[in-house]
Amino acid sequence: MNLHNRSIARNLLFLLCPIVFSLGGASPATAQGDSRSLQEQMTPEQFKAAGLNKLTPEELARLNSWIQGDREQAVQTAVKSARKKAAEESERDKRSLIVSRIDGVWSGIAPGMVITLEDGSKWKLANKEDHFGGYADHPAVAVWKAGFFGWKMRVSRIAEFYVNPVR
Repeated sequence: MNLHNRSIARNLLFLLCPIVFSLGGASPATAQGDSRSLQEQMTPEQFKAAGLNKLTPEELARLNSWIQGDREQAVQTAVKSARKKAAEESERDKRSLIVSRIDGVWSGIAPGMVITLEDGSKWKLANKEDHFGGYADHPAVAVWKAGFFGWKMRVSRIAEFYVNPVR
């Protein structure tokens, strides 16, 4: 399982656990789509104390149906929410690592120069006092989010430096 899939699985687990255990309140079986009626889920004392013994069989059937539908809707909502969150995190992860090639020949970089990648993104050297040399034809490039410090670029085996996206 690669890092991306593990991240999605972890996020789904963290999102679904509290929801699953809060559904029905009593047990994980309730949250997993327990289709038992209220009479089967409650003790006779609980059923009577809630006043449910006063319901007609038709009223009790409607109540059971409504509760079952409410549980299913809550589970579907939780799953939809977890998938959306995982997709957003996946998209954010994709944006935090770019792997491409330089669009052309790398012959170094100095302040003010713009590096254009084959994916169409453009990057500018972040530190004005830095400059890097070397030569390569369409070298591989990795650009990643370096925490609070901005973006970092690694050009093949030539250089590693901070960059800013050009908009």
